[in-house]
Amino acid sequence: MEMDLSLEQYETLLKLVYMGDWVISTLQAKDRAEDDPDNDTRFAEVVRHVFSYAERAGLGNIVQIDQNNGEPYLTREFEEESGLVEILEDYEDEVFWQSLIERLAHRDFFRHYGESAIASMAIEERIEKETPFHDKWANEFHENGIENLKL
Repeated sequence: MEMDLSLEQYETLLKLVYMGDWVISTLQAKDRAEDDPDNDTRFAEVVRHVFSYAERAGLGNIVQIDQNNGEPYLTREFEEESGLVEILEDYEDEVFWQSLIERLAHRDFFRHYGESAIASMAIEERIEKETPFHDKWANEFHENGIENLKL
């Protein structure tokens, strides 16, 4: 398979691959040790392959090769100038708030109705009855952030 990309499209592909690799690497670091034989290397192989075209595309200034392990990486300057750092920080922030809201709403929903009552609800009823819990936490965090959270 071959793809023809403009320089702008290839640079965008580099950014997308970088962000995808960042997400996958974060999950793999959390769940598996690097020496784990089950650690999926398919993602790293694709990253290496896509990044390997940078020099030929005239973007060798933004992709460099680590002298210790031979792995390609985007330069820190490019990460910052291209807005990748901000995009990933915004992504982390959004995932944090959405996950926190969903988990607290789910917890409160189960505490209020009980597992057996919820198990007998149709999906539409579950959504309807869980939504107020979701809205409560979304409003709380929108207005106050984590200021009112206590353990």
